[in-house]
Amino acid sequence: MGILLVFILCVCLPRSFSQSVTQTPAVVTRKECQSLIITCVFYGNSHSLENGHFFRQTQTGTERERISSGGRFVVSVNKAEKTFSLEIRDLTVEDTATYYCKAQYRYRCGSTVSKDAYEDGSGTVLAVTADSSSLVSRSPHLQTSAAGDTVTLSCEYSGLRQYTVHWYRQSPGLAPEYLLQRHTSGEENKENAAGGRISAFIDPAEKSRRLKISKLQLSDSAMYYCALSRRKAQ
Repeated sequence: MGILLVFILCVCLPRSFSQSVTQTPAVVTRKECQSLIITCVFYGNSHSLENGHFFRQTQTGTERERISSGGRFVVSVNKAEKTFSLEIRDLTVEDTATYYCKAQYRYRCGSTVSKDAYEDGSGTVLAVTADSSSLVSRSPHLQTSAAGDTVTLSCEYSGLRQYTVHWYRQSPGLAPEYLLQRHTSGEENKENAAGGRISAFIDPAEKSRRLKISKLQLSDSAMYYCALSRRKAQ
């Protein structure tokens, strides 16, 4: 006589289709030194909001960086109203990125055990433009090159004060992507982009800056922007 054993596996599902997070604004453009507030609202029926977290992603496919409250960044959580927000003060070009919020909430598994679960927001695409009033020219305005070639773009500027010169690019249909920066003082000029294929040089004497792209790829096809920001007095 055969014995039929039936195993019943009880699984606690931390989330259902009723949990969601709304995040606003979806797309926004700001100038340097302005502020931005990103607001997220958690809808979770009987679930309570335990905390709210924010992350930013500077380039598509890269790891998201968690943002901690402090300095120019202020994270606020209102558990009673199930809302949380991120305020970014004194914006800089380097803040250009996609920002994501994550709601941390608690659900009950069984009669006594409570566990944490998470729900993501849809993201906020932020583009920060620098004060470019001292830019003189960018050249060439249109550059056509073949794959594998090397191309150099230049940007000239005026003014006697110290500046930070920024480069970023925008592919069709995508948000601006920050590449790198150079300082007219010559400080902190070691960064590059695209695995080292993209580098920049600055000549304070001639008040010009050049962006060099080596071993061109089809993915390099984009609009490239040069911008200036004034360095604050130390």
